[in-house]
Amino acid sequence: MKFAYQLKAARLAAGLSQKELAQKTSITPSLISRYELGKVTPRLETVNKIMKILNFKQTDFISNIYGNGDAFINIPPLFNQNTSLVTTQLSISKTDLKLHNLQIDNLICATMSGNSMQNLLNDGDKFIIDISQKSLIDGKIYAFNQGELFRIKILQNLPNQQIRLKSYNNYEYPDEIVAISDIELIGRIVYKTGFL
Repeated sequence: MKFAYQLKAARLAAGLSQKELAQKTSITPSLISRYELGKVTPRLETVNKIMKILNFKQTDFISNIYGNGDAFINIPPLFNQNTSLVTTQLSISKTDLKLHNLQIDNLICATMSGNSMQNLLNDGDKFIIDISQKSLIDGKIYAFNQGELFRIKILQNLPNQQIRLKSYNNYEYPDEIVAISDIELIGRIVYKTGFL
């Protein structure tokens, strides 16, 4: 409940109504109200949006939301990729890691560049890759290298050691069929402002 009180106090100190804060953060006013009543705890992405608008210090804000028992872990960025890929650092709660059976040593993060996965992963979205998950599961999203190119696609197994590379924006980026040996899997994307 401490977070709920602090959110309301910070919003009032900033001179914003719930509706104004909702507009600035792209959150519904009813959800802001539920946060302030302590009925719902926001996700990390929502926390970051609210922090930015209300000028909170991240450590104070996060510790007041989840208490001392649920610390956040920084996920290191993916390095040595195509320069069009923006690298970043992303935080995730220990509770989420445990809930989804993820090991911190297997996780790296990156930022989406381009619109081939638009509406699912938009340009600028941050995501986490689990590098231990390299067995292809049809319909899951993977990060991989294809020659010098870093790519994010939905993968599907096909006969004769081939795979289909699917974009979410298949109007501009039609399906491709390649040999499995033509790609180097980095891992499966497991988190994008919420688990996939």
